[in-house]
Amino acid sequence: MADVNFFKNCGPFSANDLAEHTQSKIIGDATVKVTDINTLESAKSGEISFFSNSKYKRAFAQTKASVCICDDASIELAPRGMTLLVNSNPYAAYALVTQKFYKPLPAQATIAKTAVLDASASIGVKTHISDFAVIGRNVKIGSNCFIGANTVLCDGVSIGDNTKIMHNVTISHTLIGNNCAIYSGCRIGQDGFGYAPSSLGITKVEQLGRVVIGNHVEIGANSTIDRGAIEDTIIGDGTKIDNLVQIGHNVQIGRNCFIVAQVGIAGSVIIEDGVMIGGQSGIAGHLTIGKGCMLAAKSGIMSDLEPGSTVGGSPAVPVKQWLRITAMLKKMSSKEQN
Repeated sequence: MADVNFFKNCGPFSANDLAEHTQSKIIGDATVKVTDINTLESAKSGEISFFSNSKYKRAFAQTKASVCICDDASIELAPRGMTLLVNSNPYAAYALVTQKFYKPLPAQATIAKTAVLDASASIGVKTHISDFAVIGRNVKIGSNCFIGANTVLCDGVSIGDNTKIMHNVTISHTLIGNNCAIYSGCRIGQDGFGYAPSSLGITKVEQLGRVVIGNHVEIGANSTIDRGAIEDTIIGDGTKIDNLVQIGHNVQIGRNCFIVAQVGIAGSVIIEDGVMIGGQSGIAGHLTIGKGCMLAAKSGIMSDLEPGSTVGGSPAVPVKQWLRITAMLKKMSSKEQN
């Protein structure tokens, strides 16, 4: 159950309301009132939960929730008398339920007295700028935006409508689209790691590109995205980036990708649409990761990947081969111990 000190509950809703909202089929009492969301184990009468992982089969069978979201194959596992919202994707339906119950609280559309704004900055209507934020020359911020405390938007940065920039963020040389979320501690648009070694020493290569971020992009806390050396670093529409991710200069990431925490992507990598990258994976520079690839956690990518590849290990190999190698090494180690 969400803490009321941090979240405002918009309920209650009837089971029928939630079925319509999630486009789910309803089995049972459509009039039952749902007051909150909870886990299968902790749910009480009047609450809703969801079941989408067979590991929680026992918890589903024993839950006290009044309503549960599940798929067709799981209907028979539900406790007798429970109202069910049947959906082919229970987790996605659950996500919609969380949005209905707990909408983000609107920020006050004010500019704090301690914020520093250059006179040339353009600020849209209903945009909030928090204490000690610094807004540089020719910055453009759209409508209904939130700029957090101590955040710095350097000269020329552009931000679209309905975008949230949280606290202690630094952004330079960057264009950001609509409906984005940039979480605390991000550093976007700083110099890429470009140097030219020679007999005279190491000469810095000036980084002359930008970062261009599409619409509906989220970038997790303390992640860093370098601007391009000449061409832009690009993050496509709908892509979600977790905390503590490093993206090098000139990287191009397509639409609707998922990049999990502690991933490192070296310069000039091309990541096509719909790629999923597991935590702590590393991708060497100047590679292409094809559309729809899936990289297991801690994958080390040393060569291009064809579209639709699923890989694991370091250096990465097809995931079935990686699992066989892992099993073989475990077996060999067991023999040595005997």
